Amino acid sequence: MKKKKILFIGGTTGGGVATINNEVIRIFRKAGNEYALIDTEKMKSKVPTPIAYIICYMIAFFEILIGKPDLVYLQLAQSGYTHQAFFLAIAGFLGKETIAHLHAKSDLKGATTEKQFDAILSSRKYIDKMILLTKPCMDALIQNGWDKPAYVIPNFISTDSLPMRYKTVTQRDKMLYLGRMNWEKGIYEVLEIARRLKDEQFLFVGNIDNEEDRKRFTEELESVENACWLGPMYGDEKYNIIADSKFLIFPTRRDEFPMTLIESTILGCVPLVTDTGSVGEIIKDGFNGFYISPDDVAGIVEKIVRWKDDPGLQEISDNGIRFAKDNFTTGAVEKKLLEIV
Repeated sequence: MKKKKILFIGGTTGGGVATINNEVIRIFRKAGNEYALIDTEKMKSKVPTPIAYIICYMIAFFEILIGKPDLVYLQLAQSGYTHQAFFLAIAGFLGKETIAHLHAKSDLKGATTEKQFDAILSSRKYIDKMILLTKPCMDALIQNGWDKPAYVIPNFISTDSLPMRYKTVTQRDKMLYLGRMNWEKGIYEVLEIARRLKDEQFLFVGNIDNEEDRKRFTEELESVENACWLGPMYGDEKYNIIADSKFLIFPTRRDEFPMTLIESTILGCVPLVTDTGSVGEIIKDGFNGFYISPDDVAGIVEKIVRWKDDPGLQEISDNGIRFAKDNFTTGAVEKKLLEIV
C-alpha cells in the first residue's frame, strides 16, 4: 500500500466511537502512514459545543490547506450527521479524498426522519468512500441511491490492552451491567433482577447523563443492598471488572452494535442480551450468550439461576472468546481497512 498522509477527525476519549477512532489511527500509523488529528471531543470539553465545532471547522480548513493531507478520515454518528459531515464537505471543496466511518443503526432509514436520511444520501456529493458497521445499514443506503463505494467493517477492539490472564467463567461470581445508564438500556430491569437474587452481587458501570435517570436510579439503588454503581470506567479498569464477572446483563431496547458485547465475550463474560439491532451479529443464542426480553424479568432471573452453576456455561464462555477474536478484533479487520484506503 502506498503510504499516505491522513487527517483524522473525531474524538479519542469516551465510549465506542472513540475506541474505534483510536484503533483506526493506530492501524494506519502502524502501516507507516503519516497522520494528523483534530479531536472534536477534546475541543468540546473546553468550550460549548457550537463554538467547538466552529473552531474545529477552521482548524480543519487550515490543516487541509497547509498540511496537505492525501485524505480526510472522519468518525461520525447517525445523530448530528450534518454538522459532523461538514468537515468532509470542507475537504471535498479543497479537493481532498474523503472517507466517512459512520456509526449508525442497522435500520438506518427507519431510525432517521426523511430529512435526516436525505441529508446522509446528499453527502455522497463530497464523500468518496463510506464505511458502515452492518450490511443492512449499507444496503439501506445503496437501495436508496448511494452510488459511491461502501464497505462493512464491524466494531472491533485491540487485544493488546486486554488482561493476559483471567478466571474461568465458572470461578466468577459477579453480575455486571455495562453501558450508558438509562431506561432504554434496561438499568431498572437489572435493579429488579438484583432485588430478586439477593445472594448475587450486581455491579453497574457507566455514565448517567440524564438528570431524571440519575435521580431515579440512585434512589432505587439505595434499597438494593447487593447492587453497586461504580460510575464510568475505561481501559484496564473496565476490562478487569469484565474479566471478574460471570454474566453481562444487558436488556437494551436500542437498535445498536454494542461494543460492550465484544468486550464482554472476548473476556469470557457471558451476555444475557436483547436480540435487537445488530446484536444477532455478535451474539448467537445458546452459543456465546443468551437472548432475553427487557419485559420479562422473571425469565431473566430464571435463566441466571439455571446457568450460573452449570458446567456447560464454560463452553459458552469459550465460544464467545473465540468468536470475538475471529471477527471483532483489530487483527480481523485491519487488512480490509488498509485496502479501503
